[in-house]
Amino acid sequence: MRARVAFLALVWVGASPAAAQGADSVAAATRLVALLAPEAVERQQLERQLAQIRSGAAIRAMFAGNPRFRQEAAKNPPAFDQAIARMGAIQADAVGPVMREMLPATRKATIAAYARAFTAAELDQIAAFYRTPAGAKFLRTQPQVQAEVARQIGQQFGPRMEAAHKSAGPRIEAELRKLFPAPSPGG
Repeated sequence: MRARVAFLALVWVGASPAAAQGADSVAAATRLVALLAPEAVERQQLERQLAQIRSGAAIRAMFAGNPRFRQEAAKNPPAFDQAIARMGAIQADAVGPVMREMLPATRKATIAAYARAFTAAELDQIAAFYRTPAGAKFLRTQPQVQAEVARQIGQQFGPRMEAAHKSAGPRIEAELRKLFPAPSPGG
């Protein structure tokens, strides 16, 4: 019995610093995530994304390369735009609650991942960098840098991607006709 008590005491004493480090890491990770991605900013970004979805932009982008989509859009642009907006609203209403629920869950998962990957001291050092002038500039300019990279890649590869989509269009149309055959004239 005495050996078992001694073993349990060793396990408890041995686990205490690790548990304390885990709690310290979670606290440090929480501070870092708050610095990197303030909750209010994330909520604003989510609402902007949902507004884009609601406008029909996601549906329009999804089908933009489809020749049939373009043909239908050209027949009656105002009616088509209204239909796309209605579909966007349906899509936003469906995914919005899930995306809003995902936001805190993603934040919690991010904090946990940082806490597992770094010690509290490392997380504090990382946060300290982001509070320096260079780190603060990095945080401020990161969205513009990412947008510039996306713009350059779009310019470089956009025409080729459009051509690739266009070349695949007739084959995709043929597959769509198999799925949705035209109704027969008498029926």
